Amino acid sequence: MEKKTLGLKLLELRQQYNLTQKQLCKALNLGRSTYSYFETGSRTPDIDTLLLIARYYNISIEELVSSSNSYLNNTIEQSSDSSSIDTKIVHHLKSKHIPIEDVLELTKADFNFLMDYKRLTEENKAELQYLMNYKLRKQTN
Repeated sequence: MEKKTLGLKLLELRQQYNLTQKQLCKALNLGRSTYSYFETGSRTPDIDTLLLIARYYNISIEELVSSSNSYLNNTIEQSSDSSSIDTKIVHHLKSKHIPIEDVLELTKADFNFLMDYKRLTEENKAELQYLMNYKLRKQTN
């Protein structure tokens, strides 16, 4: 089984149950960063952890590691439509620990700012980050 396929299956199940990684990890007594590696495919859970996850979702380990009935995996592997792109974006944001809610709140001006930031030199980026941190500290006082 590919690591990516298992990671996407774990992501799919967690989203199906409307759970955050934090909620699931608390229930399973796992570290959130460790679980995050499972979802991104950076690491593969050991058999005991697979069993723990399968029991939590009330499925067999075979169902957990099998991609045959996974809508999400089929979408990503066989399709190039917008839902596949949306799924890849969501998976990418989760792998970077960026809350989707935060992204959904961004305005066009926010995106324009980010695009302008990307065009800055490294020196100017560092200067802007210093200024932003200074302003944030000053704002909280």
